[in-house]
Amino acid sequence: MPNALRILVALQPLWALTHGFAAEQKPLSQPRFTASISCQSSSCHGGGIGNDQYCIWEKKDPHSRANAVLSTARSARMAEALGIPDPQKSARCTVCHSPMRALPPERFVKGAAPEKGVSCESCHGPAEPWILFHTRKDITHAQRVAAGLRELTDLYSRANTCVACHLNIDGALVSQGNHPEMFFELDGQMLAQPPHYTDQGAWVGPRAWLAGQGVALREISWKLVSEPNREDLVHRWKALVWLLSKTGSLPESIQRSADYKTTQIAADQLAKTAAKSFWSQKRASELLKSYSALGTEFSQSELSPAELVRKSEVLVMAIDRLWVGLKKETGAASGEIDEAIVALTNLAKAQAAFNPAEFGQSLNKLRDSLASLSPSKPGKS
Repeated sequence: MPNALRILVALQPLWALTHGFAAEQKPLSQPRFTASISCQSSSCHGGGIGNDQYCIWEKKDPHSRANAVLSTARSARMAEALGIPDPQKSARCTVCHSPMRALPPERFVKGAAPEKGVSCESCHGPAEPWILFHTRKDITHAQRVAAGLRELTDLYSRANTCVACHLNIDGALVSQGNHPEMFFELDGQMLAQPPHYTDQGAWVGPRAWLAGQGVALREISWKLVSEPNREDLVHRWKALVWLLSKTGSLPESIQRSADYKTTQIAADQLAKTAAKSFWSQKRASELLKSYSALGTEFSQSELSPAELVRKSEVLVMAIDRLWVGLKKETGAASGEIDEAIVALTNLAKAQAAFNPAEFGQSLNKLRDSLASLSPSKPGKS
């Protein structure tokens, strides 16, 4: 991928270096990596509750096993289809599954070796300049960030850090190698880690969902600037523009114009704004209800099933995250709504067998279940 993610080069030094961007980076006098051995002691992040971030990552986080995936039979079949001798050594695979493997020895402090998998510094950045003082109580988060710790508390910055591997993928890996297609939805994927941190403030989920969808649209738009005939991406682009226009976050004229450069800029601004946007019970419930009222856009649509299944995918993710956010922030509960969302999710997964009319009917059922949900006093079951 000779032009991968120029918009994220500053935030993704590992991605940049492993895609031939060394010339665009600072010389290799950059801060070095210390490896997770510097994080795992019981006095640091390998201790008890509150200091067990390393333990959570090692035992529960799929990122710790990202490199191991490359040794499976499925990976071997993908590699064979693509003419890759060893997926554990190919930069096409390790760039996301084990990004430090492609870095030169100079990027590591003495005694540290490139880590296998996606480890602490893959996300938090090279630790050399801040590792010795980052746990001090008299040091502020802003001071840590100024020293080189990657900013991840801000949802826009977090989305930028995650999207490179969780959305952007060499098209040939999917079309020829049968690699699973990548989707990016920040809120749900954060919870699936599971998180080894605690986000502060209310309505983090809906903010993360909307900011992440903005970043996803920006990246797909960027890709389509250079590959405008990628039909699979065009359908996904249309689906995201459609969804985000329903939030009032994007003008509907963007979809009609199909101007990818303009959309890239607008989507980035949307993501920045969404990361800090105000959410309330009323806003979440009203948007959830408006999404559930889109049944006729499926059951009576003249669009192709290929386009409609893309719409169903982003719509189901939106509905799910909004409902989870409402339940968390307000205590709302309804088994009927939960069941309706599960049914929608299963229908959206049908892919080639997707039935727009059935999906529209299922949306109508969700709409009816949500009718009794008060913006001020959500019902409980």
